[in-house]
Amino acid sequence: MKRISTFASLATVLAVTLFQPVQAQSLLLGDAAKGKTLHDSQCTGCHDTGVYTRKNRRIKTVEGLLAQVQTCNSRLKKDLGNDEINDLVK
Repeated sequence: MKRISTFASLATVLAVTLFQPVQAQSLLLGDAAKGKTLHDSQCTGCHDTGVYTRKNRRIKTVEGLLAQVQTCNSRLKKDLGNDEINDLVK
């Protein structure tokens, strides 16, 4: 049992280590100007900019923001591509 647990722990660390730099790198490639245009046309229909400054906000990291944008994209069937999502997050 210990061998499986050790393997699972190593696999988790490896997955996080490999995934995080790619994710961070892709966010660096986003275009903030395009993201602002997308934000104004896609995001403000559901909430105003107060969502970013309220004290009890849930999103506190870039990774959290990326996950939230992906969730909104999926649930609201926005059909934004990865580049557009990176632009929004940037």
